[in-house]
Amino acid sequence: MNGEVRVERHVGWRGDSALVEDARRPLRRRVARLLQVDGLPATAGLPSERRIAAGVDPRVFYTYPLLFYTSFPDVSLTQLRALSLTGSHLFDYVLTLDEVLDRPSSCVGGSLLLGSLLQREALHGLYELLPPGSPFWSHFDRYFEHFCQAVLREEARHRGLLQPYPRDELELVYSGKSAVAKACLAALAVLGGNERPLAGLEASHDSYYVAFQLADDLADWRIDYERGHYSYPLTVAFLRAGWQQRVESAERPSSPEVAELIAHEGVIEEVRALALNHLDQAAGAVDRMSDGSWHAAIRTTRQRIEDPTLGLGPSAGPLGSAAAPTGVPTTPTGWRGDGRTPATPVAASWRPWLDAGRTPRAPRPTVLEEQFRTLDAAGPARTTGEALCQVGMAIAASRRAFPQYGLAEHLGVSAAELDWLDQHGPWLDGLLALGLDEEPEPWHPDQPDAPGVVPGWVPPAVGRYLGHRMVDRSAQEHPPGTVPTPAVLLRAYRVHAVT
Repeated sequence: MNGEVRVERHVGWRGDSALVEDARRPLRRRVARLLQVDGLPATAGLPSERRIAAGVDPRVFYTYPLLFYTSFPDVSLTQLRALSLTGSHLFDYVLTLDEVLDRPSSCVGGSLLLGSLLQREALHGLYELLPPGSPFWSHFDRYFEHFCQAVLREEARHRGLLQPYPRDELELVYSGKSAVAKACLAALAVLGGNERPLAGLEASHDSYYVAFQLADDLADWRIDYERGHYSYPLTVAFLRAGWQQRVESAERPSSPEVAELIAHEGVIEEVRALALNHLDQAAGAVDRMSDGSWHAAIRTTRQRIEDPTLGLGPSAGPLGSAAAPTGVPTTPTGWRGDGRTPATPVAASWRPWLDAGRTPRAPRPTVLEEQFRTLDAAGPARTTGEALCQVGMAIAASRRAFPQYGLAEHLGVSAAELDWLDQHGPWLDGLLALGLDEEPEPWHPDQPDAPGVVPGWVPPAVGRYLGHRMVDRSAQEHPPGTVPTPAVLLRAYRVHAVT
């Protein structure tokens, strides 16, 4: 049996990941069918698939048990693959919970329903492998309690309020956010009939994820700061500088100010040293176990943490080239329409959901003139994503020129439409995911509806709103006076969509 697993390993993890991805397709189709209204998805897809597509996470999460199989040689290949599939559903369930907790909104129905579906699939798979009377479930309960305490403690003490992290709280919260992943350790131990390695692997897993989370918080501090989530690196920097009142005030420091503070207060070096210390503990807890993929993961994470750019670069993430995707048109398009009407980009795939009776409102002539002046200087747009960024930058310019007018005036929407757009981020993220790389088109209010299609309900000015949202979010992450390009804005959006 051990030989069977080793042969599969030599073939490579890619093959096992492909098998898990194939096995996940029925659930993906079910999600696409259930969680939509008139074809518009209530979510932007399964979180793990979005993260993997954007390069934030590797596919190793689909074969997580293979990191530890050398410690449990009596577990069969069939059991390993079944556990990998179940674990991938559990991973997506935790990511969905993270999205609901990190992005509070009055409209999270799609995420809540997706979480329920994923939890059901994960538990169904675990019960097939490990019946209710199995000792596995006492371990699982312990891991889930750790996860709950970590989430609640972080939410209560470190979101919106600046509180120090005592050492025991840091370790509880940072290891607890990944505690459910230890379910694969207990499952392997019970299925393999050997729980002796479990305690050492649990300790190693906890220490590893303290280090891993510290590195993530250094890389993503801008996103955490925007959400009022005061991670350990941010907390150390703010308390050391005596910024508690500033940070908790209505006029918080800008992101460039925070970047300068982090760079000059020794926070990066301190957090890096703390993370490396926890990696030492992770390696020490399994130093008597045979070398394998878990040891390799510890070494790889050490290399990442030792990278001198960690925490200093922009929060763009490993998203690859900013060049246009394959199949994207390379010729300019006339998405702006008539200069007398608001420039309202749409993607062809959006049209079934746009309300033909809600023509975007033309801003005041002076506002519209300022927006078209910015658009004329921007040049052509090859994709809807680029067009959204261009119109967002034009709206930002008109808001700077005419701050006396409200946001709805600059966007060309009513107050009720603006409130709807603000409250329905998950729907808009789903819409944006469908058309981001399509050729942009101008909004035509007289375009006939397709026969038999339910009338749409989304305000057609959604493209203007999405462009504003991209630019407004990015403005918090760049020094005043800088003008990011559409490529930079799109990269930042993809990071925010998955991180």
